[in-house]
Amino acid sequence: MHLLAIYRSARLIYFQAVALAFELFCATGRAQTNLPTLTTAREVHQLTREQAALGYPVHVRGVATFVSEPLEQLFIQDQTSGIFVEIRGDYGFRLATGQVLEVEGVTAPGGFAPDIEPRHIKHVGEAALPDPAKVSFDQMAAGQEDCNRVEFRGVVRCARTEPAVWAGLDVVGGGGRVIVAIDKPDAQRCKELTDAEVAVRGVCIAHFNRQGQLIQVAIQAPGMEDISVTKPPPADPFACPLRKCSHLLQYAPSGEHGHRVKVSGVVTFQQPGTNIFLADDTQGVYAQTTQSTPVQPGDVVEVLGFPASGKYVSPVLEDAEFRKVGAAAHLNPVRIDAENGTRDTNHAALVQVEATVLNHVQRLHNQALQLRSGPTVFDAQLDMAPGRGRSLAGIPDGSRVLLTGICLVPADLRAAGLGANNFSLLLRSPADILLLERPSWWTVRHALWMLAGTLAVVFASLAWVAVLQNRVRAQTKIISQTVQRQAALEERSRIARDLHDELGSSLTQITLLSDRQAAEAASPALSENARKISGTAREMAQALDEIVWAVNPQHDTLEGLFEYLAQTADEFLEDTAIRCRVTTPPSHPSGTVPAEVRHQLFLAFKEALNNAVRHAHASEIQISMAAEPNRFQISIADNGIGFDASHPRPGGAGLKNLRQRLESIGGKLELISANGQGTTIKMTIPLPTFVG
Repeated sequence: MHLLAIYRSARLIYFQAVALAFELFCATGRAQTNLPTLTTAREVHQLTREQAALGYPVHVRGVATFVSEPLEQLFIQDQTSGIFVEIRGDYGFRLATGQVLEVEGVTAPGGFAPDIEPRHIKHVGEAALPDPAKVSFDQMAAGQEDCNRVEFRGVVRCARTEPAVWAGLDVVGGGGRVIVAIDKPDAQRCKELTDAEVAVRGVCIAHFNRQGQLIQVAIQAPGMEDISVTKPPPADPFACPLRKCSHLLQYAPSGEHGHRVKVSGVVTFQQPGTNIFLADDTQGVYAQTTQSTPVQPGDVVEVLGFPASGKYVSPVLEDAEFRKVGAAAHLNPVRIDAENGTRDTNHAALVQVEATVLNHVQRLHNQALQLRSGPTVFDAQLDMAPGRGRSLAGIPDGSRVLLTGICLVPADLRAAGLGANNFSLLLRSPADILLLERPSWWTVRHALWMLAGTLAVVFASLAWVAVLQNRVRAQTKIISQTVQRQAALEERSRIARDLHDELGSSLTQITLLSDRQAAEAASPALSENARKISGTAREMAQALDEIVWAVNPQHDTLEGLFEYLAQTADEFLEDTAIRCRVTTPPSHPSGTVPAEVRHQLFLAFKEALNNAVRHAHASEIQISMAAEPNRFQISIADNGIGFDASHPRPGGAGLKNLRQRLESIGGKLELISANGQGTTIKMTIPLPTFVG
């Protein structure tokens, strides 16, 4: 190892990091002092996420339209728009809906749209809530009504009663579903509103993923008084007229759209809390339901649900509920040919078909068989829920079987007039498969296995002599390598000890003498030179500590490596305004990590920290260290401005050097960054190449 080269590299990197960090800090401070103060909610909302991250000063006044201190949520609305305020801590009074508030703070990018991080909130009066804007689902889904007080009309599909803090309703209108979260819900009243036409008033919000992408539109309603019933639900839901399954979603001149209908039939299958299949004398139907009341195949039930078209050729009943009204004497499946399996009338019906097993497919939550009947290939799947009995593994490929199950016919090309191109069976239990005929034992696969076995015996006999000859050579080599390794470790220990004791003590003495000379110098120039000597000696001592750590074999462990990197990060960021959070694993694989690997990884780690300080404009860096039996990973993530990873900055050699260092020890670098979304650097090093 070239100790002098290591020392010079460490000094150069350190001086560059300090100088550029100071320049970056000064430039950031100058830029932020020139930002104008925003005085309306609309001005905040019109910022891009990158602009909002700059921290524009804000001073707005508006009416609190929704407050939830447990959820740290405050929405206010002025004459221009609504805005979300991130409340944390105590502001000297209790926040409540209807208060007129003055908010001073700075902008933040928010999870979906820009919001305000308050510094001060002042209660200046009371006022009526703003009149809600009547909006459609498409308007809310477009995001333009985010944080505004709105009114949405639709039909209540179901009540949400858990968890209590999110209790409310699911309302469907205008082709979309909206979650209505009520701050002070009445759970019983919410359940009674199912199938009612309502007008909901509250604050429009967005549920989003970690990339800030909209996944669900919701409304925050302060209380039950913000739910107005425009058409009440039937007093007895099950008293509505009974419909045939085949009549669902058919044209009806006087029919009502969007409300529940009732069907009745014989249960063919149930997955409690998920769905229920039933059939009347016209066809089968599939109902989605969270109701877990157990029923058995053959029971007669009445089902209330909202008919909708979906991924199957026949309508599905959504948000359904059911009750048992009787039991059938016997449940007879319909015998079909696979070629006719895609007929509409077969969907959701209990059918029986004969086929040959082609292969088995093991999935996360179910098992499946691929089967052939004539020219038709189809799947049969069995849910892996507890209590379903034995698996399908006991049925060998090539077997002739008789299957009984629920026929599922996908819509696929039916809407284009081309017909469905396949179907599948949903098996209720392994008992739905009757083995008719086992495959012949003498198959091509078995013949190949026998030939392979014979060849294996021949090659094993020939290889045994070679194995015995190689054992002596291998054992001799191992003993020689062990002796050499032990000698190398002892020499490394001696070098580390000598560097620390001799050179380290000399540098310490230089530092102390320089500090004393600076204090006693006769002139300012001599004092300044003495301080420079003292600073240089301290830097050399720090570089020497890093060299000793890399050389000393006592630190050749993964646990020691993680601890040293964590300590380095704390010291590196100590004099900056950047917060540092470090996560290390509770346990580590045993073995040794060679000095060269630790040294290269240490330099790559410091380069990544250096890049974050110099370029990221970050306020926080999160460092995660994880270890697995065959590899370990170090992740350095900042919340800075990020950059387009597909177009790196011209002239920058830092990332190239970092990648080359990792590749030299068998590792790899993963860079994740986008404008305004921070930067994450993941360094992965395989353990088998050097731990053992």
